[in-house]
Amino acid sequence: MKNLILILILTVAFNFSNIFSQQEDSIDVMDTTIDSSIPELSALHDVIHPMWHEAYPNKDFKMFNHLLPLVHTSVEKIYSVQLPPLYSEKQNQWKKGVEALRNAEIKYNHAIEENDEDKILEAAGELHTNYEYLVRIVTPVTKEIGEFHKMLFKIYNQYLPNDDYDRLNKAIDDLVPLADKLMNSSLPGWASDKKDDFTLYADELYLSTLDLRSLKNSNADLDKIGKGIERVHTNFQKLESLFE
Repeated sequence: MKNLILILILTVAFNFSNIFSQQEDSIDVMDTTIDSSIPELSALHDVIHPMWHEAYPNKDFKMFNHLLPLVHTSVEKIYSVQLPPLYSEKQNQWKKGVEALRNAEIKYNHAIEENDEDKILEAAGELHTNYEYLVRIVTPVTKEIGEFHKMLFKIYNQYLPNDDYDRLNKAIDDLVPLADKLMNSSLPGWASDKKDDFTLYADELYLSTLDLRSLKNSNADLDKIGKGIERVHTNFQKLESLFE
């Protein structure tokens, strides 16, 4: 009898452990979608940096020639990049930037073949400009915008569509202080001319997150909460569009 009880206890414990492990796996699968790294872009930086900061100012055409195969390989890898889900809404921007980068690489190749120094410098400038364009697409203008985006992504793309209400409720609470930090963040120098519009849009975004939290706290039905999330999402897109 004791052996039977022991077997039952062990069976229950094993099943519970297995269920818990599956839940943990599910969490891990969700969280990996927040990975926003693009190694190919980092690799391209390793080529563009010496080109722009060494070869270009020094008019070192021997270095330009040396970098040619590295430029070609790096740009081809960029062309095959699949953006992380976090940037799924920026696919069109990214595609436009990649096409411009590839055209600049072709132009660079032709300039090297023709040994035309002016065209080499011009093509190198275009490569640098288009590389920076891609970087800006996937780099938040401020750390606070990036943190808000990641939390909103979880809400909009994971918790709401998967009916994960416990995480959804907590994430809505977490979104408010993130919106407050975003609203009070400082723009980098290159975006200073957007300051007035940024202040207006960040304030709208903050107010919409407060409204969303109020809906959640008042136990509003899921349809109203969904519309509240959509408003926050729309306001965030509006803010991000300032820097496109």
